[in-house]
Amino acid sequence: MKNYPKFISLIPNLMGGEGHIIPYHISINKATKILNWSHEVIYSPEANLPILPENWYGVLRGNQLENEASFFYKLQQIIIFARSILNYLNSKLSQNNSSRSNIIFIERFIHLQLFALWLAVLFLPKDNLYIWVLYRHNFHQHKTKFFYKLLNKLLKKTVKSGHFALFSDSELLANSMTKYFDEPFTVMPIPHTDFVTKSPNKNDHIICWWAGPPREEKGWNIIKQLAECVTPLGDNFILVASKSADLNMVNQGVKVIFTEDNLPREDYEYWLTKTDIMLIPYDSIAYEERTSGVFTEAIIAGNIPLTTKDTWMAKELLKFGLDELIINWDNPQQVWEKIKYIINCEETKKKLKIMQKAYTDFHNLDSFAHQFKKLF
Repeated sequence: MKNYPKFISLIPNLMGGEGHIIPYHISINKATKILNWSHEVIYSPEANLPILPENWYGVLRGNQLENEASFFYKLQQIIIFARSILNYLNSKLSQNNSSRSNIIFIERFIHLQLFALWLAVLFLPKDNLYIWVLYRHNFHQHKTKFFYKLLNKLLKKTVKSGHFALFSDSELLANSMTKYFDEPFTVMPIPHTDFVTKSPNKNDHIICWWAGPPREEKGWNIIKQLAECVTPLGDNFILVASKSADLNMVNQGVKVIFTEDNLPREDYEYWLTKTDIMLIPYDSIAYEERTSGVFTEAIIAGNIPLTTKDTWMAKELLKFGLDELIINWDNPQQVWEKIKYIINCEETKKKLKIMQKAYTDFHNLDSFAHQFKKLF
């Protein structure tokens, strides 16, 4: 029997279940099954996490590295974090066949957590060890960018030639980071798209969803203005947002429905199938090169996404001639008028169908698994 590798996801911070971190690694599990690889996840325990799959182990410690603290406290946390990685991996590697490859895959990290991984790797057997690092954010523009560049070099030197790889899910981000880090990047599909697409619209209202917990970089202030806008079109719309967005409904405005901040996947998929318009008024600096899982899922689900100019999402829409979905959010009344027009535009729907097909062909589990297999 072929000696397939073990793939170990290392997640320093699950963010309380926020966003797509958990679905992403559940997708990794499905992709590794396609390849006949084994998979497990190690993470830092947190309060109020959802129920996690059986192959997830909360063994990481020292997970206070993203908090404000003194230098000596952070140094202590780095050592604790590195030791917890080392202890777990040492026990696992000693159980494995000595010829079996082990792939350590890390994402959702900061430089201090990457440094702790390097410290742990120094003391691990290297013959069949691979280190794969997924970058989602524009760290090449941060003030700590030098540390990421240095750590990439150190990790690469620590393992055998060809056993270190960098990934991104954005071609724009990959190109920029390749130039700064002077290391090649593999562009990965976004895999958590295996859901049933929506049926034809049978809603009495136009449902507009601002998905996820509220964050300023995701246009929280814009959504507040949309919720508080007095408009003769108000009866046409339902605005869906999380409870903690704290939106105010007004007379002669739109109806607002609140959801939990971190929806269970089945509830998230329910709203994907119900939604007509996905509101993505994200900041053009924060999302200049960074992807949006919400945007990708909206396209594949058959929703209409509205977004901000000069973002990754806008550049993706321009590839398919959908510039009408890149809007100015300054005037809430005009935004509601724009939505009322777009929802009835057959030309827009035709172009979105073409984009949906292209996204479905690339952003799927088989494509995701193929990229891993090709690199390994």
